Amino acid sequence: MSKLDLWHLENPPEKILPNYGRGEQKLPVYKMPHLEGWAVAGNYAFVPAVGQHQVLVVDMNTWQQVDKIDVHGQPVFVMARPDGRQIWVNFAYPNNDTLQVIDAESRSLFKTLKPGKGVLHMEFTSRGEHVWASVRDLNLVNIYDTETLDLINQFEATSPSGIFFTSRAHRLGL
Repeated sequence: MSKLDLWHLENPPEKILPNYGRGEQKLPVYKMPHLEGWAVAGNYAFVPAVGQHQVLVVDMNTWQQVDKIDVHGQPVFVMARPDGRQIWVNFAYPNNDTLQVIDAESRSLFKTLKPGKGVLHMEFTSRGEHVWASVRDLNLVNIYDTETLDLINQFEATSPSGIFFTSRAHRLGL
């Protein structure tokens, strides 16, 4: 894994986490995490561990791994609530029926939600009070309150996936 400073392209990429995955049992990778799947909260990056059932925590000052959090499956999207207090994680097949929420400050898992098969994407409302999650195989979009972690609404959508229209949600009365 390498770090590239896009403001200073004259600097070569710098290798980080050089021993990542060494000596660990390799698991099949069903879906590669997306680059936007890294979360930043405070001075830490929360990174999906490719081929592992973990979220890695990296100190962004030193680019050294400082922690790892065991999770339900292979993470795809690891997303920070806009205020950086929570990290929401979804997973690759066959464990894609689950969302998990990590407390960013304690770096501990504190909630597991089971929306159903095909939880593919999440998006926070602009202030982070809600998160929308597509549940493709049930043809639903679920809306969760990020403070209580309760399901507060849902609506039908044919094979929902991708980025949603949260900035327009008020037009739907959601």
